[in-house]
Amino acid sequence: MRTEVTFEQIIAAARSKLENGKARIADAPCPFRATWWPGTPGFEQELLSDYGLPTPVPELEEAFRDDVGAIRESLKEVGHIPALAGWQRGSRGVARTMMMSLNTQADALGIWDEIGIPVRRRGDLVFRILAPRDVMGSPIVQALHVDDYIRAVSTKTAENENWFHAHRTGGLCRVASTRESGREARRGNCTT
Repeated sequence: MRTEVTFEQIIAAARSKLENGKARIADAPCPFRATWWPGTPGFEQELLSDYGLPTPVPELEEAFRDDVGAIRESLKEVGHIPALAGWQRGSRGVARTMMMSLNTQADALGIWDEIGIPVRRRGDLVFRILAPRDVMGSPIVQALHVDDYIRAVSTKTAENENWFHAHRTGGLCRVASTRESGREARRGNCTT
């Protein structure tokens, strides 16, 4: 019999297993894989991840593995039984145990994408961690200098606000050149 498992159960259990768990595991599920970052992993990064090659930042890779391990342990504690694909259902003994283990890992990686905080800071660098596509892969770790990250996020936020106002008012909002016209633009009083 399958047990209903909630994100709240996994969040609470995983946080309790991790040092500084509240900074590593979110309060609620969110599409963190879509966290804004200037660019996506290239083919080479994805290929290295698929083959499980180590990342250039071992401490972040270890933190990621700890996060996923805590989620995997939490799944087991709450009685989660991973679903088996049709071709896996006929397996018995050791093969079945292996399939269940791989599927639990896949579930833990998928849950990390929903509750794991992917943006981390170490010194003057900001990193984004992405779960691997393969259950045996290594995470993808991308880095930016903190000043470049703040500048890029600020620009993206302003672009998003401009887009929102343009679509809300039916016209294009021009970037305000003065403080007063900037307030008007934020109120939705855009010039078209």
